[in-house]
Amino acid sequence: GRTLGQGEGKAANPQQVGWTEALAAVRAAVARAADRAGVDANAAAAITLALAGVDRADERATLTRLARDAWPSPRIRVENDALAALVAGVGTAYGIVLVAGTGMIAYGVNETGAVARAGGWGYRADPGGSGYTLGLDAIRAVLAASDGTGPATCLQEILLAHLNLSQPADLIPWLYGKGGHVEATAALAPHVLACAVQGDPVAAGIVARSADALADAAWAVARRIGLDARPCPVVLAGGLLTRSHFYRAVVTQAVHTRLPLAQVDLAQRPAAVGAALLAWEDVGRPLPDWQPRATSAPVWATEQPNVLTRGLDTRTPFQIVGLMHEEDRRAVAAVRSALVDVAAAVEAIVPRMAAGGRLIYVGAGTPGRLGVLDASECPPTFGVPADTVTAVIAGGEQAIRYAVEGAEDDEDAGRADMARLRVGPQDTVVGISASGRTPYVRAALREARQRGALTVAVVCNALSPMEGEADHVIRVPAGPEVIAGSTRLKAGTVQKLVLNMLSTASMVRLGKVFDNLMVDVQPANRKLRHRAQRILTTLAHIEEQEARALLERSNWNVKVALVSALAGCSVDEARSRLQDSGGRVREAVGARDNGGARV
Repeated sequence: GRTLGQGEGKAANPQQVGWTEALAAVRAAVARAADRAGVDANAAAAITLALAGVDRADERATLTRLARDAWPSPRIRVENDALAALVAGVGTAYGIVLVAGTGMIAYGVNETGAVARAGGWGYRADPGGSGYTLGLDAIRAVLAASDGTGPATCLQEILLAHLNLSQPADLIPWLYGKGGHVEATAALAPHVLACAVQGDPVAAGIVARSADALADAAWAVARRIGLDARPCPVVLAGGLLTRSHFYRAVVTQAVHTRLPLAQVDLAQRPAAVGAALLAWEDVGRPLPDWQPRATSAPVWATEQPNVLTRGLDTRTPFQIVGLMHEEDRRAVAAVRSALVDVAAAVEAIVPRMAAGGRLIYVGAGTPGRLGVLDASECPPTFGVPADTVTAVIAGGEQAIRYAVEGAEDDEDAGRADMARLRVGPQDTVVGISASGRTPYVRAALREARQRGALTVAVVCNALSPMEGEADHVIRVPAGPEVIAGSTRLKAGTVQKLVLNMLSTASMVRLGKVFDNLMVDVQPANRKLRHRAQRILTTLAHIEEQEARALLERSNWNVKVALVSALAGCSVDEARSRLQDSGGRVREAVGARDNGGARV
């Protein structure tokens, strides 16, 4: 197990330098290692070549053939360099390795040998997280600030000084000259990290997006090979992660937000050692099984101090609000990972509401207030009765305006509120909790489930207790807050976005929207009557005066007026058609084009 000799060579990615140059670089490195060890490389029992840019079967076959010509005697094994980095970090072929240097890749292997990867597409196409993307994003930020399309940033002074340039415009010839060399742009990454440490919001945003890209890649790999809900090693490798404690901390926090049971460690040995261990395995020295270390229970991501907002109390007002904005952008981006789950919940909610069921929000504190807010907007927007979308909050009506201490811990109240509402099989109960462990909400979900209702959990922490108490789980990894534990911020933002989607998408599917206009709006005031008139003129292609007259004949029912205009029928027939179609304008009108109207 001792390293007897090691050697270095030039770049050996065949996709960048070609097969001949790649093999020449490897042969030179192997020759130096063998010479320093005092051995003949061709006398080795096995050689493992682990290279970037070698992953597909045809690429492995090409390199294997070339390697056999160079070393006829040893057993030859060809792997992607990420596997060697994983083995070097863990000591065995199990877990996930996250590599960030000039480029990036996430690579994982489970106990059955199933493999998954994400990223590793090359510097031009990688999703982010590498030194190259950090450097390129910094250049874009400086140019945007110069144009006035982006905020000022200390990146301008730092990058120009480093490159010995006098003004932002000088970055253009540099980028398309020396900067065209990948390594030159990637070399800017440490300056971006330094600027972020100083609290610069623009640099912090670049670092945050890069860290999230790496964590998303690790999360995708974990899901595909079944390592997302159990302890597994995650090895951080590559120059960018091994050299920057700050970047490593931001990436580690992003990984734990998505994979709370991951055991994240920095690679202590170079990937070449992992390749040697794989060669050792080929000659009968099997790699050991991975043994998880004993750890305490994970701290919920929403409760952890945010690495990027350390020293917040020392920042300027612009830095504070800028950092808040960048964290909000991270939170909104995190909703994307939950879209499939939100859509699945909508698919289940709609038939129940069509049959007369209700959409009931349940929450405590901020989540409860967000539920009340979304529910209260549905009647005027979509013309539904007040109890069609409703909300209950721990502590009752008083808790909407004031904090009611201890209310969120009252399980009996959660059960009682479901009983009071007479929740039944046609209803949908949506439990909202950032932590996913609020006793009041969990008890309400359990009670609703026992009564046959559809249950949905909206949470911001992975593997929360509520996930086992709902038919549908919508998990948005919002991550640590700007101020630790203040879940009225990012967690509240993403919860509101999810509630918007649940109610709005359900109402659209129920026919409350035609095209993208709210045709069930209730014209209860002057502003809404003007809106109703605009809707009718837009959709029916009629003049304002005619639209108003038709609305008055329809008793200001926009749907009735619209069907009458589009189908060319009387107001009474329009009402009949809508009744037959379940309130869906498109079905009530039929396929008739009516002279260009959008039907």
